[in-house]
Amino acid sequence: MIRSILPTLVLALLAQTPALADTIKLVGGDVLQGTIVAESDKSVTLDHGALGRIEVARDRIASIEKSAPAAAPVAVPPSEEAKPETVPTAILPAPAPPPPAKPDGSWKFSLSLAMTGSKNDVGSNWNIRAAGGAKRESEEDRTTFTSEYYFQTADGTQTDNNFLAQILQEYMFKGSKWEVFLQSTYQNDEFQAWEQRLGLYAGPGYRLFEADDFKMKLRGGFGASYEFPTETWTPEVLLGEELTWKINDRSQVSHGFEIYPDLEQFGEYRFITRIDYEIALTEKKDLRATAGIRDVFDSYVEPGGDSTNDLKLYVGLKYDF
Repeated sequence: MIRSILPTLVLALLAQTPALADTIKLVGGDVLQGTIVAESDKSVTLDHGALGRIEVARDRIASIEKSAPAAAPVAVPPSEEAKPETVPTAILPAPAPPPPAKPDGSWKFSLSLAMTGSKNDVGSNWNIRAAGGAKRESEEDRTTFTSEYYFQTADGTQTDNNFLAQILQEYMFKGSKWEVFLQSTYQNDEFQAWEQRLGLYAGPGYRLFEADDFKMKLRGGFGASYEFPTETWTPEVLLGEELTWKINDRSQVSHGFEIYPDLEQFGEYRFITRIDYEIALTEKKDLRATAGIRDVFDSYVEPGGDSTNDLKLYVGLKYDF
C-alpha cells in the first residue's frame, strides 16, 4: 500500500517546487522574476509568469541574477522550425532626465588677466588687460556687471589708459521670450577728446534662440550719452546682439555687438563689438584660458582728424567663483 502511494507523493512535491527563475532587481527596489529571453546594450527582455513578456531598459536595472547559463540552442532543419510565437510585450522606459535647475538668484563672479611686456636699456613695453564680472539670475530678472581696463606703454611712454564698465538689468516675462532691459555704461579714455562718457538706455529685448548649446538674444532701445568735461549730450538709439555657442563640454565662443546711431547727426554712429573664446583648464571648469578681440569705433571725425577705431587683442586666464 505504502509503495503504491509513495510515487504519487513524490510527483506532487515536485509539482509544487518552484522552477528556477532569473531575477531582475530594478532601481528603487522592485524585483521581477521569470526567464530572460533576450539582452542588448539598451534593454533586457524577460518572460514573466503573470505580466507576460517585459522589455526593461538598462537604465532601470540595478542588478541581474540568472538561475543557470542558458543551454546552447539545438539546430533545427528549416522545414521543422516552428512558427514564431507572437507574445505581447510590455516596455518599461528609461526614467526621464530631471528638469534643469531653476536659477536661484545667487551671484557668480569672474576675474581675468592678460599681460605681455618687455624691458631693455632703451625702454620698456607693457600691455595689460584686467577684467572682472558679476552675474545673478532669478526666474524674474537678471543682473550682469562687466568691466575691463587696458594699460599700455611703448618705449617707456604711456599710450593707452582705457576703462569700460557696463551694468545690464533685464526683466523677463513668464512664458514669453520677450523681456525689458535697462543698461548703463561708463567709459574713461585718457587719449580721447571726450575723456569720459556716461550712457543710459532702455527698451525691449528678445531671446531668439535658447538651446543648451546655442543662445542668441537681441535688444533695442533709446537713450543718451553724456561726455565730460566737454558737457555734451547726445541722444542715441541702441541696437545690440549677444550670442553664446557651447562647442563642447569644455569650450565656448561668445560674441557681442552694440551700435549707437546718433539721433541728432544722421549718419554718425559708434559701435562696440567683441568675440571671446574660452576653454576650461580644470575639471571644475573654474580656471579657463581666454582669447579675444575688442573693437571700439566712432564715425565722428574731429576737424582735421581721423575716425576713431580702437582694436585690441588679448590672451590670458579667467577664474570663475
